[in-house]
Amino acid sequence: MSTRKSLRLQKSRGDTTPATPIHQNFYSPRLRSSVKRNLNSSFGASEHESLSPTKLLKAGPSPAKKNEKITLVIDKKNMTCRPLFRYESSESEDDYVSRSRAVGKRKVKSPVKYTHVNVSPKKTVNKGVEELHFTPVKNKLLEKDVFYDGCRTPRTPRSSGKKATPRSTIKQIREGTITPKVQSRTKAMELDDTPLKVARSHLHVSYVPTDLPCREKEHEDILSFLEGKLFDKCGGCMYISGVPGTGKTATVTSVVNHLLKAAKTGDVPNFQYVNLNGMKLTEPRQAYVEIVKQLTGKTVTWEQAQSTLEEIFTKKAKKMKLPIILLVDELDIICTKRQDVVYNILDWPTKSITQLIVITIANTMDLPERLLMNRVTSRLGLTRLTFQAYTHKQLQEIVTKRLFGTNSFNPDAVQLVARKVASVSGDARRALDICRRAAEIAEVEGDDTLVSMSHVNEALKAMITQPKVRAIKNCSRLEQYVLQAVISEVERTGIEETVFSNVYQMLVSLCAVNGFNSVSCTIALRAISKLGACRLLLVDQKCHDLDERIILNVSPDDVYYALKEE
Repeated sequence: MSTRKSLRLQKSRGDTTPATPIHQNFYSPRLRSSVKRNLNSSFGASEHESLSPTKLLKAGPSPAKKNEKITLVIDKKNMTCRPLFRYESSESEDDYVSRSRAVGKRKVKSPVKYTHVNVSPKKTVNKGVEELHFTPVKNKLLEKDVFYDGCRTPRTPRSSGKKATPRSTIKQIREGTITPKVQSRTKAMELDDTPLKVARSHLHVSYVPTDLPCREKEHEDILSFLEGKLFDKCGGCMYISGVPGTGKTATVTSVVNHLLKAAKTGDVPNFQYVNLNGMKLTEPRQAYVEIVKQLTGKTVTWEQAQSTLEEIFTKKAKKMKLPIILLVDELDIICTKRQDVVYNILDWPTKSITQLIVITIANTMDLPERLLMNRVTSRLGLTRLTFQAYTHKQLQEIVTKRLFGTNSFNPDAVQLVARKVASVSGDARRALDICRRAAEIAEVEGDDTLVSMSHVNEALKAMITQPKVRAIKNCSRLEQYVLQAVISEVERTGIEETVFSNVYQMLVSLCAVNGFNSVSCTIALRAISKLGACRLLLVDQKCHDLDERIILNVSPDDVYYALKEE
C-alpha cells in the first residue's frame, strides 16, 4: 500500500488522530517488500491468504476502539491468531524524492512508522477477539523494530571473572592462611586432687620425669660424644640400639635438653636440633622434607628439599652458620631397597665443611651388618651404644621414683609388677601401663584406697584376657610356633615385614628345638592363612608362595604372656 493511499483512507474514515510512532525503522523503499514478506512468514501466513498481514492492510483497518492500536483475528477452527498491522509513513512520497535529490546520488533511508503489539496464541481462547502477547520471532530484519516494545525479558547476568579454584585446607594450614582450632571443652578438666589421680598421671607414658634412673652411664656416653663434636666443630655419627622400652629416645632427648640449656648460658657452642622419627613419615624420602621444615620453616617437595640439603652440606660456597644435631629415631623404617636416604643422611657428616652430628636409634644391635650395605655401614662408623633390657630391680626403681610422694602403692605390688615384666621383655612402658591399670581398678573402690597385690593381679588378668591374647591361647601348637617364628625373624632382622621363606626356616629350627615334628611348606602356609584370617598376622593376599609377605599384627609381649601361661 502506498503512502498516499493510506493517507486517503485515514481522511475518508475520519481518523484525524496522527499515528504515534513507537520505533522508527530506516528502511529504503526497496526493502519494504522484503519486510512484508518477512511479516507473512513470521506469522505462518502466505501473501495470497486472506488473513495475511498484507491482505489485511490492503483491505483497510477494522473498526476498533479509540485507544486500540492493534486488532487480533482469531480462527477458532484452527486455534490460530494473527495480528493486524497498520503501516504509516512519516513523510510523503514527494518529500522523500526531494530529500533524495538534495543529498545527491546517495539515497537516505526513509523511516517507516508502524504500530504493533507482540502477541502469542493461547491454548484456550475466550469467545471474541482478545489482545494477547507472545514471544517475538527471531528475525534479523524484524527483531529490533517490529517486535521490540521496550520490555524485553532480562537476560541472566553472567559472571565477569572466573571463580578461583579453592585451595586445599592442608595447603592453607602450611602457608599460615588459616590456623586449626581445637574445639572448646564442655567442662573443665578434673584436677589431680587425690593420691590415686596423681599416681595415674605420673604413670602415664607421656609424663616427662625430671631425671632418668638406671641410665646414668649411657647418659654420660652420649653427652661426652656430642660435646666433643661441638667443641671440635666437626661432624660424626653414633648408632644406638636396644629392645623397645629401654629408654633410648628418652635418654637422648634428656641429653639434648641439657645441651640446649648449656648453650644459652654459653657453656657449649650454640647449635640447631632436628628430631626425625621414621614412624611419622609416609615414605622414606619425606625425611628430606621434614629436615628442611625444621631448619627453615618451609614446606617443599622432597626433590627441592634434597637439592637444598645438598647445597647446605656439600657446597663450599654456603658455609654452615651453626652446627646441627640430627636425631633419627626408628632407623629401620626409612631403610629401603636402594638405601639412598640412609646413605645421604650418613654421608653428609663425612664432609669437611659440614658440622652435622647424626644420632641414629634402632631396635636391633646388628642392623648395620644385616640390613645396610657396606658403603652405608662404613659411614655409620664404629661409635655404637647398646641399651640392655631392664632388670626387675631397675623396673622397681623406675616405678618407685614415678610414685614418689603419692603413698598410694604397696611396695610388694610394685615388686610383683617388676618381676612379671622383667621375666617377659623388660619393657618399662609395659610396667607403667600395668601399674596405671591397677590404680584405675583401686580408684573404683575409693579415692583413698591403697593399691595392693590383688589389684595388680586383676590388672594382669585383664591384660591376659584381652581378645588377642585369648585368641593366641586358643591357637594350635603349630600356629603358636609360627607366631614365635615370626617374632624371632623380626628381632633378628630388625624389620617388621618379613617373607615366608625366612619364617619357614625359623619355624623348622623351633620345631627341632622343642621336639615337634617338622611340617611341609603347604601346611605352614595353611597355618599362616588361618592366623591372617584371625588378624593376628597381616599377609599378602595376592601371593601365596615362598615370597609371601608377613607382618605381625600383635604385640610380642601379648604372645609372650599367652604362651607363658600355657
